[in-house]
Amino acid sequence: MSDSRSSDATGDARESVDRSDVEDTVIRLVEPSSDTAPRPVASAVDEVLRRLPASARRATRASVEWPDDDAPVANAPDRIEWMLVVRNSATSVPLDRPVLVGRSPATARVAGPVEPRKLIVPRDRRGVSSTHARIEQLGDSLVVTDAGSTNGLVVHWASGPPRRLRPGESCVVLPDAAVDLGDGIVIEFHPNPSPPEEHP
Repeated sequence: MSDSRSSDATGDARESVDRSDVEDTVIRLVEPSSDTAPRPVASAVDEVLRRLPASARRATRASVEWPDDDAPVANAPDRIEWMLVVRNSATSVPLDRPVLVGRSPATARVAGPVEPRKLIVPRDRRGVSSTHARIEQLGDSLVVTDAGSTNGLVVHWASGPPRRLRPGESCVVLPDAAVDLGDGIVIEFHPNPSPPEEHP
């Protein structure tokens, strides 16, 4: 009898550890408050810019004025860690690893070196695909990829016309961009106030 109880306890402990690993990479979208009116993209972009550190604002302006890769860059700021925020919600996800967004995000069959986080959108948001987008920070760049969605996604810039991505297409965006997945799901980028510590 004692061996059986010991085995059950071991199994429960293992299941608890496995569940904590899964929950660490799965984030469920907290729905926006019903009394929160949606904001225009331009207004949201202005707010993001105001929240940026001065060094990030300078980097953003430099990127806009010098779009060419060969343009001079002086006194580049230290790397900024970013997180994605779902507009009009309390949901934020650090970009210390890739993030898959959708109603039921699925990882690739061939696992990469890092397990992506999964931001799960409520199932009643039918305009959002099961696996709609992949968003990640690569070095100093923010990269948005349409993960084969049905309705596509649109990147809104602080200035200029928006850009619609084709299924499978990737785009490097500035931190003042807003990514519209459709059905009221709009993603913005904010500096991460508590980036993960680097271990030697």
